[in-house]
Amino acid sequence: MCRLLGITNFEFSRHDKIVRNFCELARIGNVMAGDPPGHQDGWGLAFYRNGELTVHKSGGNLLEETEKVIGQLSGIGRAPVVILHLRKSAWNDTSSTRHAHPFHYNKVVFAHNGVVYDYQGLIPAVRIPGLGEDALDTEVFFYHFMSAGSLEPGRAFLRTVSIIKQGYRYSALNSLFSDGARLFAYRDYSKEPDYYSLYKAYSEDSRIISSQPLDQDMQWEMMENEEFLVVP
Repeated sequence: MCRLLGITNFEFSRHDKIVRNFCELARIGNVMAGDPPGHQDGWGLAFYRNGELTVHKSGGNLLEETEKVIGQLSGIGRAPVVILHLRKSAWNDTSSTRHAHPFHYNKVVFAHNGVVYDYQGLIPAVRIPGLGEDALDTEVFFYHFMSAGSLEPGRAFLRTVSIIKQGYRYSALNSLFSDGARLFAYRDYSKEPDYYSLYKAYSEDSRIISSQPLDQDMQWEMMENEEFLVVP
């Protein structure tokens, strides 16, 4: 249970407000019915620069560490893709850098909002090294589709999604991921559509995908259930 943000053609001078408003979702972001407020169980930032992927993660509260994010993004100035994640843990006692999103392998980076409850059944199909014994659902989800070998990331992801939808229980499979050249976004929920939301918007030459609208001056469109976007 999390909040997601992806921006293509990122430029700090243009997107500073979007980033700061997203960080505030750690305090005021939508939650499911009956849940306490806040997405304060860790955070992660990923961006590409000169073809190289950089990932920063923390198990801390982003409300106390916002300037770490701002400092990194103001320092790079521009990036073809930026992904930010706020975590609200569905698993007890897992608020740590180890379990913060996004996860990455080679140059692919992946963040998720939702829960795959019986994810352990996916583990035997993982064929790449690095999956820890304490891996939770999102990490297993990611390593599963990254085990597809020669399949490009988008097709591999959709294959794993199909497997989960056919045989596993999940609340949502909302995802943002990138290979550095493209931003992929997917919305898929089985309950609470008002919480498991994913919006898309344009800002000049940038595409912005977010769990919630972040700027009232922009036009936000809700993604449909099972909608898959590939943004070059």
